[in-house]
Amino acid sequence: MSEQCISISTDSLAERRPLPGQARVRHTVVLVSCVLAVSGSVLLRHGGDGLYLLGAKWPASCPLYQNLGIKCALCGLTRSFCSIAKSDFSRAAQFHSLGPAFFVFVCLQIPYRIYALLATHAENRKLRLTGICLAAVLAGALLINWFVYLGGLVL
Repeated sequence: MSEQCISISTDSLAERRPLPGQARVRHTVVLVSCVLAVSGSVLLRHGGDGLYLLGAKWPASCPLYQNLGIKCALCGLTRSFCSIAKSDFSRAAQFHSLGPAFFVFVCLQIPYRIYALLATHAENRKLRLTGICLAAVLAGALLINWFVYLGGLVL
């Protein structure tokens, strides 16, 4: 019984340690990236011939589509984010079928990363594991979605 008490007390002490430097950097990078993605989707406008940032044509485009005429797994995701930011959910799903799910995931990262940076104790492992599992499911869905698209081109 004394061993069990010792392990409980050491576990509670481990939870009170501050975030290590690498974890802080990771949370900060992901937070900034997500804020930029959401704010960029608000600022970008999509037209028939591309994306526009404050009236200027956005130069980014897919090299795979430009060179081979095949959409990559992420093609349409930016336009989908832009449509969601303007509350056009049906058009967002037309641009990329997983766009709404990715947008929600990115938006949920913002409060989670702020919480992780402001917390005075170690990361919540269950919350972190949930985020990793959601990211893995979305990545798998993205690959499956792309393989279905590629299969439609071949068949």
